[in-house]
Amino acid sequence: MAEIQERWVHPGPQPNGMQAVEDGVWIIDQTDNYLYKLAYEDGSVMEKLPTETEHSSGVTVGGGHIWVASTYSTELFKVNAGDGGTVARYDTPGKGVVAFAKDPANARVTGAHGMEWIDDDNMWVAVPPAQKVYLMDPKTMTVKRDIDSPDARPHGLFMHEGSMWLADTGIGKIHKLNPDTGEILDEIDIPAPEVHGMTLHAGEIWFCCAESRRVCTVPLP
Repeated sequence: MAEIQERWVHPGPQPNGMQAVEDGVWIIDQTDNYLYKLAYEDGSVMEKLPTETEHSSGVTVGGGHIWVASTYSTELFKVNAGDGGTVARYDTPGKGVVAFAKDPANARVTGAHGMEWIDDDNMWVAVPPAQKVYLMDPKTMTVKRDIDSPDARPHGLFMHEGSMWLADTGIGKIHKLNPDTGEILDEIDIPAPEVHGMTLHAGEIWFCCAESRRVCTVPLP
């Protein structure tokens, strides 16, 4: 089991997506739907931007914008990095799949979670109801191809040295995958807290738990 280091507690109600940038980490909150830019050292708030998203679960940065996965509206939002305003909104790939729920009465169509900008031509998007990770073209927001997730609840993801690292909230694991085939190359056990948003910074995996609001790190193997 990986050595988990507690960093700090997210200032908002339920952190659910993370994206590291040079001077801080962006977190999208699934309850207040604000984008928080927080200091690595202590989690202090550097920026706080409102969004028009709904129960958001993923965030990435690229092409001069912030991208947010609006889970309950099953959309991907292109957001102004200055004020959080909506620039454009697109349907989530795999839209229409009903998510698993313990109580069938609570089952509902939900959208994407983890997102990772690669370049102007490529962005990965994890969609738990479809149990797939989609490679999309950010210019057209069309799907180029997809891979299956190792288990039912893919969430945060990042790319490193040609490999994909994908969290699965349901089974408490982070998998290293071949992004061409989905083959599992390695895995890290994270029994607690739950891994929701996830990103890479300074050789460490940063992740957040929506339930406990804890932000933690584990070393990248």
